[in-house]
Amino acid sequence: MGFSPLVSYSALLSTPTLRNFSALESTEPPANFVAVSERIHTSGQPSAAQLGGLTDKGYGLVINLAPPTTLGSISDEGMLVARTGISYLNIPVDWHSPRYEDFELFSNVLRQSGSMRVLVHCQVNKRASVFTFLFRVVHDGAAPDRAWENVSAVWVPDEHWKDFARTVLKRHKIEYDPF
Repeated sequence: MGFSPLVSYSALLSTPTLRNFSALESTEPPANFVAVSERIHTSGQPSAAQLGGLTDKGYGLVINLAPPTTLGSISDEGMLVARTGISYLNIPVDWHSPRYEDFELFSNVLRQSGSMRVLVHCQVNKRASVFTFLFRVVHDGAAPDRAWENVSAVWVPDEHWKDFARTVLKRHKIEYDPF
């Protein structure tokens, strides 16, 4: 079963101009970059040049968990990524109220992506690190303590994010509380 590019409609607003960025910037990882596994990486918002260089790094899918109106977002990110041949999905997770339905969509897309290398990002790698932690524990059977190291490398979640993580784990009958 093939995987088709999914592009956020808000990402189709303008034409990307990669010529304004240095080649060096496209080779550096985005802020708060974490190589969670060989296949899944998380980060903060990549620059346009970094997004343009993802094909050379073997990525097949980008999942952006930040709403398109988030400070520092790239308005044409979806188009920029899709033009490189990489699949793109924007799941606009509300910072103050993450929803289980967003995690389900995220999980379904990751499972369907097979062996593709995936970059999961948001504004600063907070949403991305928690969603990826939950995916690895719930669906990949990763040891929670080991998977949690990738979250704690980036931040200590706020109370509503702790509650969200607990709710998802409990819903999947996983007893773990790193807090």
